[in-house]
Amino acid sequence: MKYIYLILFGAIFSTNAQNVNELLLSELDATSENPVHSISVFMKTNDSLIVSQAVGLREKNGSKARTTDQFRIASSTKMFVSTIILQLEDEDKLKISDEIYPYLNDVKYLRLDDFHLYKNSAFAKTISIEQLLSHKSGLTDIFNDKQEAFFGRVMQNPEQQYQPKTIVDLYFEFGLNKEAKFKPGEGWHYSDMNYVLLGLLIEKLDQKSLSQSIRDRILRPLDLKDTYFEFYEKTETNKSRMHQYVGDIDFNAVNTSFDWSGGGLVSTHQDLAVFIKALFNGKLISETSLQKMTTTEATYENHLPYGLGVYKSVYNGDTFYGHYGFYGTYIGYCPETKTTLSYCITQAMPFFNVYEFVNYIVENSK
Repeated sequence: MKYIYLILFGAIFSTNAQNVNELLLSELDATSENPVHSISVFMKTNDSLIVSQAVGLREKNGSKARTTDQFRIASSTKMFVSTIILQLEDEDKLKISDEIYPYLNDVKYLRLDDFHLYKNSAFAKTISIEQLLSHKSGLTDIFNDKQEAFFGRVMQNPEQQYQPKTIVDLYFEFGLNKEAKFKPGEGWHYSDMNYVLLGLLIEKLDQKSLSQSIRDRILRPLDLKDTYFEFYEKTETNKSRMHQYVGDIDFNAVNTSFDWSGGGLVSTHQDLAVFIKALFNGKLISETSLQKMTTTEATYENHLPYGLGVYKSVYNGDTFYGHYGFYGTYIGYCPETKTTLSYCITQAMPFFNVYEFVNYIVENSK
């Protein structure tokens, strides 16, 4: 879900020697209008654990946070969706150069002929699967481009269960189909609507729900017992959860089924580490597909390069490929050092610079 700006205003951390626990504690703040009740960081190289620390409380006045707690991974879900699309290409069920229109034109509520209007001209028929994966379709986003209207709607009925059709209906209700940013392939604009279409494509080709495809193709083969598609499948897990906040609103009290294919998974640092290591070790997609996924291009000033469902980031001089999540989360992997990095800040709008904070932790953890 949503746009993640890596350049945030806030404190730049001093270079005084501190241990990781002290660093994490330094940014806990339960009293501000954007409270940070807990922070956890997990870092591993091959089978050697470098950092596994959590500080604070799972929620306001709650119990102590643990590094094994579950949390919403939000837009990091896009890596799972992208992985499945590339699996389908490996299985010769599609080519990412294919246009999406022939696959989904029979989904009537999509109204694809009117789905992408740029300067009063329709371009949905020319959108490719690859452009959806890389956010180059020009489609607008209900979360960012109509943020006030969208969150106003959510908070009117925070328990509402959404379905893909509900999300698409809102897209049309807000008139976003008429506000495409550019012709397909002629720019970059982050939009969850790209991944809504990809989720529907997976359902069409796999002939099952997206949640079941993720479980059958990734979760079960990798034995990820603490990961599930929230609001779209039943789960027997009894793991504790870290609550995640948007300002002072505890979003664990909000039904976030509107995230769906753009950000609906709940997981743990440990499960995410297994997933991303398997991804880069050839257990989920071919080497050719991995190269496609991690071939990134510039987006725009002060924003990270993007590939097919992955950002390219640099921490302590090492290049990581992964994805950020709206509620202050990240999962990434450095192929050169075989290092996994996962963190959860539990606040969508912290006052401190998250990148500088995490970068300093990485620098001082080796």
